Amino acid sequence: MRQLSMTVLIAGGSSGLRACALALALTLPSLVRGANAPELPLHADRASTLDLAVTGLLAGAEPGVTRYVRWADVARLPQAKLQLTGEFGPGEQEVTVVFLSDLWAALPVLPDADTLLATCTDGYAGVYPTTFIRDYRPFLILEINGQGPGNWPPPGLRFNPGPYVISVAASVVPAVAELVDAGHKRPWGVTTLNFAPAERAFGALYRGPWSAPAELVSQGREIWIHSCTSCHRGPEDTFGGTKGDRPFAALAALARYAPDYFRRYVTNPKGMVPTAKMEAHPHYTTAQLDALVAFVSLGAPP
Repeated sequence: MRQLSMTVLIAGGSSGLRACALALALTLPSLVRGANAPELPLHADRASTLDLAVTGLLAGAEPGVTRYVRWADVARLPQAKLQLTGEFGPGEQEVTVVFLSDLWAALPVLPDADTLLATCTDGYAGVYPTTFIRDYRPFLILEINGQGPGNWPPPGLRFNPGPYVISVAASVVPAVAELVDAGHKRPWGVTTLNFAPAERAFGALYRGPWSAPAELVSQGREIWIHSCTSCHRGPEDTFGGTKGDRPFAALAALARYAPDYFRRYVTNPKGMVPTAKMEAHPHYTTAQLDALVAFVSLGAPP
């Protein structure tokens, strides 16, 4: 089986763009195993809106079949209490969390799965390779200021971030502060976790015009996977969120034939289209925008 290699782009101070190479080996479940994580029972039916849906490569479940994990069972996994500032409102909040490494270890995930794909109530998505889980220690939030999702939203929020939130924190791993788009690793409203091989989820991004890309295109691909995928599906219906309602072919045509407009739109969508739903990315450097244009534009015919 062919292996895919991903790179998580991080900001590198005065050097502008720095890459931390994170190889996605398809047989590395041991990289994310937590310590003393009990086995989670899987259920065929949803009993509560707080149940966490799990699917993908799970022992004892046919491909595509969804199983459910009860909130109370997740809460029996090893927990940690963290202080987060401004994530759910002004000031500091104490959160009770379970690290994704412990969650992964407690589920019957098959060896070929090397990526966790999270989907949310609003069509948002998050991508967590095993190496990202190992190196950046993302976590599932069970309680905010001592209150579980049955009592959310917490004071200061106008909408419910539940049933689950995944997040990362520089207080846990300082390198989180250097991620280009740490916000894309903090999805709210998480309902489903899919344990998948990267080759199945993102294989189309490594075929056709992307089979032997230049370095700039490869950098753009990583930005797409770890950021744009949160709201957009890729070519051949590659995994991604559904908040972005433009097909990949339309984005590719824009990147190829109107690259300056594409760059300005990514940086400040509402400045270009007041009704735009897309999140602004004013922090992208010229090099990052060039890389994204180089990758996306290959999806359009010359």
